[in-house]
Amino acid sequence: MAETSTNLQTIKIYTSYWRKYPGTIAGCMLIGPAYALQVIVSPLFIAKALGQLVNHQPINNNYLWYAGLTMLGGAILQYVSDHGFIMRFCNFVTRDLYNVTITHLLRQEYGFFANSFSGSLVAQANRFAKGYEAFSDAVFLESLGLLCGVLVALGVMIYYNPLLGSAVALLWAVSIAIVAYLAIRRMPVRRAAVAKESQQTGELADVISNAVTVKTFAQEAEEERRYDLTNLVRSKYYYRSWGRAVNNAFAINLLCIALQLLVFIGGIMAVRHGTLSIAMFLLFQVYILRVIDSLGKAAMVVRKLEGTLGDTQEMTVLLGRQSQIVDPEHPEPSKIAKGAIALTNVTFGYDLHSKNSPALLKNFNLHIEPGERVGLVGPSGGGKTTLTKLMLRFNDVQDGIITIDGQDIRVIRQDDLHNAISYVPQEPLLFHRSIRENIGYGDTAASEAAIITAAKQAHAHEFISSLPNGYDTLVGERGIKLSGGQRQRIAIARAMIKKAPILVLDEATSALDSESEIYIQDGLWKLMQGKTALVIAHRLSTIQKMDRIVVLDNGRITETGTHKQLVAKKRLYARLWTHQSGGFLEE
Repeated sequence: MAETSTNLQTIKIYTSYWRKYPGTIAGCMLIGPAYALQVIVSPLFIAKALGQLVNHQPINNNYLWYAGLTMLGGAILQYVSDHGFIMRFCNFVTRDLYNVTITHLLRQEYGFFANSFSGSLVAQANRFAKGYEAFSDAVFLESLGLLCGVLVALGVMIYYNPLLGSAVALLWAVSIAIVAYLAIRRMPVRRAAVAKESQQTGELADVISNAVTVKTFAQEAEEERRYDLTNLVRSKYYYRSWGRAVNNAFAINLLCIALQLLVFIGGIMAVRHGTLSIAMFLLFQVYILRVIDSLGKAAMVVRKLEGTLGDTQEMTVLLGRQSQIVDPEHPEPSKIAKGAIALTNVTFGYDLHSKNSPALLKNFNLHIEPGERVGLVGPSGGGKTTLTKLMLRFNDVQDGIITIDGQDIRVIRQDDLHNAISYVPQEPLLFHRSIRENIGYGDTAASEAAIITAAKQAHAHEFISSLPNGYDTLVGERGIKLSGGQRQRIAIARAMIKKAPILVLDEATSALDSESEIYIQDGLWKLMQGKTALVIAHRLSTIQKMDRIVVLDNGRITETGTHKQLVAKKRLYARLWTHQSGGFLEE
């Protein structure tokens, strides 16, 4: 039932574009009369001329003219429909569907991407958009014309011999129903195959993106084994799907034979009884070939639709998925200007209903003044990164409230919130674009001079200038062509160029050597001037000069103060400071 509902939803999405382009869709409909004129109406005129010839009557040349004109008219209509409308319409809709999928995916919350294979999402989005091409071909090029032609043919047959024509029409309708039933029976196996193929694509993308890890741990054989297991299951599903397709084809062949024998034997009997002329008998033989052809085409169309609906099922489900983090229906204008941050009685856990997943934060309170520079430290799992995700609304609190400049962050648009925060994550990810584009991503209107200034402040200009293509250098997928320290410098430069009152650094200097960190610290201090800064660090030297240091442990604030004050207290912060080796925490 769920699968049928998803199929109907896919068809609903695809056909919704018929209303968007009404003029074009009307032109697409010309394929029906085009086919009927060429293969049904023109043979009728030829049959009438042949009947006069068989009966030794003068041939009415008008019949021949009519036959030629209907064939020519049908060919012109088909050309206009194919090239003038169907191709344009399919191109328009495919373009729209690509845009729809990326818009919907980008509006999903952070957790959605954390729990999804990026490779699978890309494959699903591409299959959904490209699926419309197959859907359009099946509906217009392969179904509409054929259906129109068959209905006209059956109408002519019933007109000239009601008994035989009605019998053919009835058997054809039953055959179409059987074809549809057989195709529907195959759908679950096909869908299982497609789902497994998506998993296989995702696993392959995951392995390729982590190829260096695979090689350094010499796990090529293990990854090949895992991939082969998934591939084996996928191939079994496809084999079963193909097997059912072969069985369906055999059943359809039997139905075609029955139709052909019905017209051949019934036609001969009608000729003997004088209820059908020889010319009409020959015309019926031509028509039944068209009717039989429609069954084969119907099987192909249903198979194509079944394949398309199976291929697009996953993305259709995703398009129906609502983000867990949504903007308010009537958002307030953002009032964020100075950057005063307040977390009041905040409670958060990924699954508070599970005993194995307790609250990460409970009745948590933290207030940061405008322009204050605050460092967050503590053992892993203490809740530091969780705080940044809550501030950015990557997750929503279950209880309590987070405000910036006195405004609840849930009453404004997420885009407005994110525009007010410059964020450098622990693992800086870059686009496979030029260094210039990656730095300028923080401000797409930034000038070349501003980009270079930001790079200099982040001490990235030196290594960028040494590259053969300089700022035009492509950094590779996720920035793989750069070292970890170089990626972080680019990410810091990107944050520097963004004009935002709040700065959040999550281990932003963790991949830098000590000498580079000294240089970048100077740039970061300049960046923090006049901004509210929240800096997460395991390397305590990064935050010694902060206005305030907050120590988190198990989701609670255990200490707060300056570096000197906390060292003097000789509690957790002092122990962390004492246990550092090479500037990093020993965890």
